Amino acid sequence: MKYLSSIALLILQTIAFSQESSLSTNKIQIGEEVVLTYRITLASEAAFRHIPFGSTLPAKKKSASGTLAQETSTSIEQLKSFNDTVLLKGKTKEWIGTYQLTAWDEGSFVIEGAKIQVGDSVILFPAVTLSAQLVATKKDLDLYDIREQFADLPEPPHPLVQFFTNNRKWLVPALIVLGLAALLFILWWRSKKKPPAPEQVISLKERALLAIDALERERLWEKNKLKTHYIELSYILRSYLSSRYQLSLLENTSKEAQLLLKQKGLHPETIQTIGVVLDQSDLVKFARSKPDELEILKISQLVRQVIAETSPLEFDRDE
Repeated sequence: MKYLSSIALLILQTIAFSQESSLSTNKIQIGEEVVLTYRITLASEAAFRHIPFGSTLPAKKKSASGTLAQETSTSIEQLKSFNDTVLLKGKTKEWIGTYQLTAWDEGSFVIEGAKIQVGDSVILFPAVTLSAQLVATKKDLDLYDIREQFADLPEPPHPLVQFFTNNRKWLVPALIVLGLAALLFILWWRSKKKPPAPEQVISLKERALLAIDALERERLWEKNKLKTHYIELSYILRSYLSSRYQLSLLENTSKEAQLLLKQKGLHPETIQTIGVVLDQSDLVKFARSKPDELEILKISQLVRQVIAETSPLEFDRDE
């Protein structure tokens, strides 16, 4: 009997007194950081072990009716490495583990509780619910603001234009003189030179591909400008798709852009490829991901693939 009592006492000393799961906030915008904290109080001599989650946390999307999806979502992703600490409090100690994460899809997600092994027992933390929504579109925002510090500010008006703006009475006589001079120049030019050959028009597809080639030649990732490279590559892709489908994708999030392109009837595989490119760009810009050169060039090739798949056949090279 004394032996059984010792075993029972040992078990009571090693099990957790309490455990809890909490989020710094339950509602975020897509890409916004949130902190998930796990706490558990143990006996001071208790041995424990926790295996952290991988780059994505296991979660299931919840419908408006409260039903959980069958498949596990990959939209909940860590932004920084897992961190934990132990605080001693007399005969007890408190273990605290934190995950800094975000959601890359809109909706409500139930994140499964972490597990911690205490002695021979496995304790499961409670699940938590996180809601993510799209970023609200900002109205009256110039498109060049999307390019951050790479925006080209408008130049001041030419002094001659400013002069005629302030002295409109001279505008008509000046236009008459300029018109006569232009007419005489055209007549003289036609008598001296053969008609020029028609200028070749560069298509939208060619302009986009030339921009990608020029960006790759700069090799910004070798100059500690990896974020700049992905910003420019994302801008090329968004500008091309905006022109091709008469959209304004420069001020949309990655998920919003995919939804708009889906409404335009793009093939699902093409939309998936676009999502891979934009998500990779977001990871580099916001999560400070550092892909290697092979992955960088692979993403550029995916952009070329999207341009090829969405460009019509060009018989007369005219957009």
